Amino acid sequence: MASLKFNPFQPNGIINPGMFVGRIDEIKLIERCLFQSKNGSPQHFLVQGERGIGKSSLLLYVEMIADGKTRPILTDQAFRFVTVSVDLGGCQSQIDIVRKFGRGLKTALSTRDAVKQAASGFWNWLTNWEVLGVRYHKDQSELDAEEVCDELVTRLSNLCNVASSEIDGVLLLIDEADRPPTEAGLGELLKMLTERLSRTGCNSVVFGVAGLPTILGKLRESHESSPRLFHTLLLEPLEPSERKRVVNLGLKAANERNTVPTSITDEGLDFLAVLSEGYPHFLQQFGYSAFEHDTDDEIDMDDVGEGAFKAGGALAQLGDKFFNEMYHARISSEDYRRVLDAMAEHGDSWVARKTIIAESGVSEASVNNALQSLKLKEIIIQDDTRRGFYRLPTNSFAAWINAIRAARAQADASGSADF
Repeated sequence: MASLKFNPFQPNGIINPGMFVGRIDEIKLIERCLFQSKNGSPQHFLVQGERGIGKSSLLLYVEMIADGKTRPILTDQAFRFVTVSVDLGGCQSQIDIVRKFGRGLKTALSTRDAVKQAASGFWNWLTNWEVLGVRYHKDQSELDAEEVCDELVTRLSNLCNVASSEIDGVLLLIDEADRPPTEAGLGELLKMLTERLSRTGCNSVVFGVAGLPTILGKLRESHESSPRLFHTLLLEPLEPSERKRVVNLGLKAANERNTVPTSITDEGLDFLAVLSEGYPHFLQQFGYSAFEHDTDDEIDMDDVGEGAFKAGGALAQLGDKFFNEMYHARISSEDYRRVLDAMAEHGDSWVARKTIIAESGVSEASVNNALQSLKLKEIIIQDDTRRGFYRLPTNSFAAWINAIRAARAQADASGSADF
């Protein structure tokens, strides 16, 4: 067996579109938004979901549909949008956000020679690197957000008009939209841009936004009516059959590159599907670690379990990225972790205190202390409308806890000391 193998799973990046699975209903809705916008009735969309649920991967797939690299589901005719992909990490103001849009537009047009030729004035504006009429070195406190917004609207409207024979419109995909503070005014900015584009008669610019479930609240705080701009989509975990298809697509990709093919047993595939609980990022991490642990070119249950639970394995990686602080660093009592384990059985649903006592095996006094401490540390949430009900903040936290428990249970069943 070769000492090095191509590992197809990608726990540290956006999923390759070739391994993209599911989200059919969401893709169809977005295609309808694009089709309406192409025909002069812009429809904007917002994707919300927890960390690791696949928002960025969905946006990448949508980008490929919108710019014609991947055929749509609902029509035989490819779309021809200029797609602008940005993330709002590090943005602290509306000016920061608009600058991201300007950079994204330049990147998107840099490879579109026909569009550049048709809209040479727009391209020259970007190339001169005067951001929406105001040079970068000007002090940000001197910039007027409305003036900047008007300049962007004018430029986008001109682009869509002069390049109408080459493009269907412009799609602005905005990832990590929950990252800027409320004071950055994203909701207000998007409301302003859509209204002013409409007034200029430019009806082929689409905004696609993605963020954590807090994004709607942030948009509303910025402008109370801004959430009404969007068709909203909430991403849910993948179904078991979809999880298995992701793994099989990954192994197919690996076997096209590696000299010796790698297979997976039914039990190993089932275990991967269970451990991930349908979170694409989890599935990629567990798949990656199982593939790396395998030594005989057949991934079995032991490879999955040991890859997950060993030092530096999948659970440690996921913990480092998402959950260790909540489950380990901020909790010193094993009884408190047992309380979290019991709550994780219910995902992020509300759980009664009496249920936690019955299912955790921890004394009533210890459960009371744990709930009080965990609430103060913001590790759990208390229901303000009902006394004695609590829940975990996210279902992904519950999925990670359940994965630890599943790996431990498998260790007990197999008698393995390794995981």
